Amino acid sequence: MVAKFAHWGARFGARVAFAIAVALPTALGAQRASCTARHPMVDAVAFAGNREIPDGELAPIIATERTGIWRRTFGWNVGTLTCLDTVELRQDASRIHDLYEEHGFFGTAVHATVARRGDHRAQVRFVIEEAPPVLVESVIVTGTPPDAVNLRELERRLLHTPFDSVVRRTVRDSVQGLIKDHGYVRALDPLDSSRFDLATRRGTVRFIYRPGPLVRVGTIGVQFMDTSRAPALDATAVRALLRFRPGEPLEPRQVAGSQRDLYASELYRVVRIDHATADSTHDSVSVQLTEGDRRRMRVGAGWGTLDCFRTQGRFIEENFLTSGHRLEINGRLSKIGMASPFTGLRGLCASATRDDPFSQEMNYYLGATLNLRGLLGANLRPSLTVFTERRSESYAYEQKTDLGLVAAVARELGPRLLASGQYQYVDATTVADRAVSCTTFGFCRLEDLTSFLLPSPIHSVGVSFARDPLLPTSDPDHGTRWQFELRYGHSSISRTVPLDFGRVQGEVAGYRQLSDWLVLASRVQAGFVFAPKDKSVLLPPAERFYAGGQNTVRGFGQNLLGPGSYIVDNYVEKTLGDGTTVGEVPGTSTYKRISPSGGNAMWVANVELRTRRGWPADLLRWAMFIDAGQVWNSNDVFSVLNAQPKVTPGLGVRLMTPLGPFRLDVGYNAYPLEAGPAFYVVNGDLGAGTVGTVTCVSPGTTDPLPGSTRSAALSCPASFTPAQRGGLLPRLAFHFSIGNAF
Repeated sequence: MVAKFAHWGARFGARVAFAIAVALPTALGAQRASCTARHPMVDAVAFAGNREIPDGELAPIIATERTGIWRRTFGWNVGTLTCLDTVELRQDASRIHDLYEEHGFFGTAVHATVARRGDHRAQVRFVIEEAPPVLVESVIVTGTPPDAVNLRELERRLLHTPFDSVVRRTVRDSVQGLIKDHGYVRALDPLDSSRFDLATRRGTVRFIYRPGPLVRVGTIGVQFMDTSRAPALDATAVRALLRFRPGEPLEPRQVAGSQRDLYASELYRVVRIDHATADSTHDSVSVQLTEGDRRRMRVGAGWGTLDCFRTQGRFIEENFLTSGHRLEINGRLSKIGMASPFTGLRGLCASATRDDPFSQEMNYYLGATLNLRGLLGANLRPSLTVFTERRSESYAYEQKTDLGLVAAVARELGPRLLASGQYQYVDATTVADRAVSCTTFGFCRLEDLTSFLLPSPIHSVGVSFARDPLLPTSDPDHGTRWQFELRYGHSSISRTVPLDFGRVQGEVAGYRQLSDWLVLASRVQAGFVFAPKDKSVLLPPAERFYAGGQNTVRGFGQNLLGPGSYIVDNYVEKTLGDGTTVGEVPGTSTYKRISPSGGNAMWVANVELRTRRGWPADLLRWAMFIDAGQVWNSNDVFSVLNAQPKVTPGLGVRLMTPLGPFRLDVGYNAYPLEAGPAFYVVNGDLGAGTVGTVTCVSPGTTDPLPGSTRSAALSCPASFTPAQRGGLLPRLAFHFSIGNAF
């Protein structure tokens, strides 16, 4: 059977090779026959002399384009083929000339030149002799309502700029939109009587606006298109959700905002808001609504490097208890494969997840959110969430919440600008690594750890502001976005030690298109937690900052940037002068893992150069990035000297999918391993009464080994420096995820 299969494979391979040998010359010949000596193939298209308008704006307006790389390089009959057309070439030169005049550079000359390369190839070059621009000398605008337009700002933006017809049209139409947005919805189209003198190369911009009367909202009618069932919200409740009221100026932006709000409620699948003339100064408004499905359910599943297998489900009731309010129930399970009964799937989980002590149980979330429609009118959107969950941060901690409560109110302050305030109550139990609990919290012995396992309720109130929040499917190429959060919290550690803290965190990201191919993306994050100096070490792990990983500094593993301890799996015994037996890690030893403890201060900066077009396939995009940042505890040193940045460069590839870009990033970490405390941990089982131990084994320690009658030392020296990494591979950090890093 094997011999027969091998014989069949050999015959099939021979046939494929023969087909390629026949087809390739045929394709090559077809390509060569497509262009002639009179109309040669265009190898290159270039522009010279253009300083005011870049190549990226000139190339799209001409018909002559460069032949594709596969035809040019290999002669294959695939991709774009352009044969030289002298008539089209003259028209391209005319198009470039018209574009320059449209932007105010009257008198610009454009010449198309052709350089032959053999009989069948040519290179096209457009030589541009730019004329000086005609400048705007004065701006005259009449007819605008005094409260609608800032004329001084308008003049400042136009004066002494090129007499650009594109800019003039944009400004003219923008001002017309502002006039209508102030209630002058019947304004006639403005008149543009701008003029220029080519001899003096000076021009005057003159706009005449005709706003008409101020129009106010008249009657508001609400019509439900589905008559087969009673509406979830009656007409009075719908009117309460609108951003305008009878007697107010009819502003199109408020009408559009009301339409967005009704769609955002997810109760309606069709929303139409029209207005018609009622009298000389009033328009009646008609709101037509078609409800969608009132009950929806969605279930999904996936795999991730941090979560292993995961699944989630969502159920939505759009008319909860026939009140018109929205109930949403969400459930999530992750780390599937790590815990019973799915331990047989552990081999399919990432090695980092298998080694993480806080990923050995499934994470879960079950929560219900009630969105109250129309309770506080259109401007405020209250919601109430009740949940229970178990979540974990890799190598850092796990937190089990028996009961969580979030009461929030959101308001849209402007286009794409959202503000929210919230109160949160969490009755949670936080378990951190034994080494972290000892060095950070002072819980080094079993009795201390037992008290730490008691729930520590946290009450907090906060406000946040966000502009253009990023979605996983987002791939921005221009503009900025930012968000800022301020929160005050009170906790009772182990229900005995009170702790008040304030948390501030902000983020700003900007995107700029450098060319048709490239986008420059940048981001800065910073955060700080204020707490009494003598109690700052008690700050719960969930309130600390962590960095390193797929969305912060990609040269480090998840949460591994900043303070931490080494967990080792061996030591040698040593007897001190007083007879105490201690353990010490040999100086050349390696470590089992790093246990991050987080910090109360953090900053991260990222710069990323992204391609906007795919190569070699359109689905693949590429990125180069440099990440920098640090996490530290401000009370360790009375300055930011220990906040010196860690900078890691890297490369990434993105596979474009409907869910967003599937991302592989590889970060390079050139930094040597730093000295830190080393611990030998023996896990116990509190439920079974088994005593666990954590012992400092750093060089120079005085912490006795378990079984000694002497008490443990108060601190563990940060004197262990593990064997340094050799070669390239240990210095690389690989990250897989969906969506851009920022």
